[in-house]
Amino acid sequence: MRKKFEFERKRLVVDIVHTQEEFFDFMSSLRLRKPFVVKPNWICGDYGHFTDPQILEWTLRFLHEQGKVILVESYSGRNMMTLPHLKPGLMFSGDEIERVRKSEEDFLKTTGTKNVIDELGVEYVNVAEEVLAKRVMDKKTVRRLVERKYPPVLREELYSFLPEKLYALRTGTFISLAKFKVFFTMCTKNMFGLIPEYVGYGPRYTYHGKADRNLSQNIVDINKIYRSIFNVVGMVDGVNSLSYNAGEETGKHKTVFGYRYDVLENKGLVYYCDDPLWLDAFVHQQCGKDPMEKEHLQLASKTFERWPSELIEEARKIGNPLE
Repeated sequence: MRKKFEFERKRLVVDIVHTQEEFFDFMSSLRLRKPFVVKPNWICGDYGHFTDPQILEWTLRFLHEQGKVILVESYSGRNMMTLPHLKPGLMFSGDEIERVRKSEEDFLKTTGTKNVIDELGVEYVNVAEEVLAKRVMDKKTVRRLVERKYPPVLREELYSFLPEKLYALRTGTFISLAKFKVFFTMCTKNMFGLIPEYVGYGPRYTYHGKADRNLSQNIVDINKIYRSIFNVVGMVDGVNSLSYNAGEETGKHKTVFGYRYDVLENKGLVYYCDDPLWLDAFVHQQCGKDPMEKEHLQLASKTFERWPSELIEEARKIGNPLE
């Protein structure tokens, strides 16, 4: 079913895969430049709500055969919600970070990801750990690179959160590996997880602002940093499951955050685009949702290159996966 589009020399690929062999064939068609950095969507462990461990394993196995791979994330709700009595201030204390590390180890073991990265020798870089250990790029260097291309970020500390280990791989491909979640954003919002929690500025929720008034700006700002330095591309995983109908009281599943949602299984859908923002717009429109109604996508479209009208037309024609 593979469909390939090209919009202003940017590729967008939609495919249906059900086996590792078919997934590897899909990945081979992309011809990505090595080395690789992979950012999954690990906000929590809810079913159909975060990067599928099997798809992450397939992704890491394929890329490992091609060259060096780093898996990157930061601590998040998946850690803090398993430690409800943990109440850090602006920064983790020594005891607190040890408890969070244990929760992360448990998460990696439970999902099977630890076995995969140990087997392959893939390095896992946690942004919070790198910031706390001061293994990050010079703030002035990052600011200079970002502000050559984009307006300054809202919160200057974002310039201080880029791990040196990632910067060393900047000549390769940075993959925002997002989960198919119609009610959230995908690749663009996924990058928000690179803002570390409790490294001197409190929880990541601080970056939402009151009534989420700063959320879109901070989503765009962390994307500014990575887009200025890396070749950031987008992938959306809807192979084994995809979620929709968030907030509907009849939803079969319930997130740790409290709302309900539904899941479709075995659709086999996987997406790729040279521009993660364009991919978000495509998938939203394919599902009958105007991407410009999402505040952060609207703001991103003003900051980065806006997707062409042809992309929206193709998304309308390809068929709604929710129907």
